[in-house]
Amino acid sequence: MNVTLNTDNRRISSMRAIHFATAQDKNTAVNHTSNRDQVTISQEGRDRLEVLADKAENQLSAMTKEDFMDMLKQWKSENQPKLEVDPYRKVDPDGSIARETYFESYLGQLKDTEDTIKSYYADAYKEAVSAPIDSLTFISAKYLCDWSDYYDPNIPKEERQWTHHQLWSMLTDFNVALNDPYALASSGGTKTVDEMDRIAKQAVKDKLDSLVKECETSIVN
Repeated sequence: MNVTLNTDNRRISSMRAIHFATAQDKNTAVNHTSNRDQVTISQEGRDRLEVLADKAENQLSAMTKEDFMDMLKQWKSENQPKLEVDPYRKVDPDGSIARETYFESYLGQLKDTEDTIKSYYADAYKEAVSAPIDSLTFISAKYLCDWSDYYDPNIPKEERQWTHHQLWSMLTDFNVALNDPYALASSGGTKTVDEMDRIAKQAVKDKLDSLVKECETSIVN
């Protein structure tokens, strides 16, 4: 069956014939259209529409119904939105494993940082605890008071301030500062929030990839 266009009318009219409006709807629309709603098409615009009409007419007049349906199917296939498939849905349908792994990794990084800092100041902490005077008084005398007999001038000023702050936190059971550049220098320096987030997300991916691999292996076996 061949599909053809009505070529008895003007080319612009044949293009309008594809609108599925009844004559009554069309008359009603015309009666309710004000001057400001009218659209004037320039000569250049009309020429372009005529060229498009010619192309459409030539293509459809030489096309069978089957060809047209095949073309339509191809267009739908090429333009249909592609849905992303979650590869981890089978092993973690509610996302609980991902959340748990993320927080374990993030909190684990904080714990490792804290342990590294406390280990760095372990000797200074023992010295303060065993000092002949009060521990807090001792660290103030050694790291802050340049007039004290306990003062150590060989430590740079900023490092002395960091040492005092961290030891004071350790002696009073407060949390140490986790952005200590001196204590963390040997372990790669301080981590930013973005870096810790990236590491935690990678831990989630590694965990879920491992579960997917285990699932695929069990199916094969």
